[in-house]
Amino acid sequence: MTTVGPPGGAKHLRPAPTRSGPRTAAHDRWLKLFNRWLYDKLAPVYNALDGLTLGMWWRLIARALKFVPAGGRVLEIGFGPGRLQKELAAQSDLSVGLDLAWGMCRFTQRRLRRAGLPHRIVQGDMFRLPFPATTFDTIVSTFALSGVSQGETVLREMSRVSKRGGRIVIVDIGLPIDRNRIGVFWSRLWESMGDCLYDQTALMKVAGLEVVDFEEFGPGRHIRVAVGSKN
Repeated sequence: MTTVGPPGGAKHLRPAPTRSGPRTAAHDRWLKLFNRWLYDKLAPVYNALDGLTLGMWWRLIARALKFVPAGGRVLEIGFGPGRLQKELAAQSDLSVGLDLAWGMCRFTQRRLRRAGLPHRIVQGDMFRLPFPATTFDTIVSTFALSGVSQGETVLREMSRVSKRGGRIVIVDIGLPIDRNRIGVFWSRLWESMGDCLYDQTALMKVAGLEVVDFEEFGPGRHIRVAVGSKN
C-alpha cells in the first residue's frame, strides 16, 4: 500500500506546536472530571450543535465516513451524542462506541434504539481501551484526540486493538500545512479553549502506523482527516 502524507512530502510531518507551557497528566485528570460532571449532562446541547451551526458541525464529523469501509467491526472513540455512531451502526457488521461520559452513552443508546439499530455502547477510557488486541477492522475518532495531552498513548492503544491491515481514521483540528492566516487563527482559537494541536500523521508514525490518506478541509483548512493502517 502506498503511503500518502500531507502535501509536500515528509518534510511537513513535524509535530505541530502544542500549547505554551507544560501539558501534563493533570490536564487529562481535569478532562475526566469535566466528562464526569459537566459533559455528562450536555448530550442534548451537543446534539443541538448541528442546528446551531446550520449543519456545519455534522459535515465536519461526517467527513470520516468517506474513509470507513462498509462492513467489518468498527470502534468509535468519543462518540458524543451519537450521530456518527448511528451511521456506523447502519453500515457495519458490528459497531462499538466508547465514551467516558455516561450521559452521552445513555443518549446514544436511546438514539440507536429508536432507529432500530444493533449497538454496543461502552463507557470507558481511551487511554486503556477495554478490548482485546486485534479486535477491530476500523477505528474512528472525531475531535477527541485534541482533548488530551497524551496523544501518542491514545494512538498506541488504537493500534493495539486494530487488526493487521485495519484502519484508524482521525478527524481533528491542526495547524494548516500552508500556515494560512485564517486556518492558524481558528487553530489557535481552539487551542486557547484547552485543546492540543497535534500533527496526527506524525503521531501515527510514532505509533507504528502507515499513513495512507490525509486531507485538510474546513475554514482555513484547519480541520484534518488522517488515516493510518496497521501493517
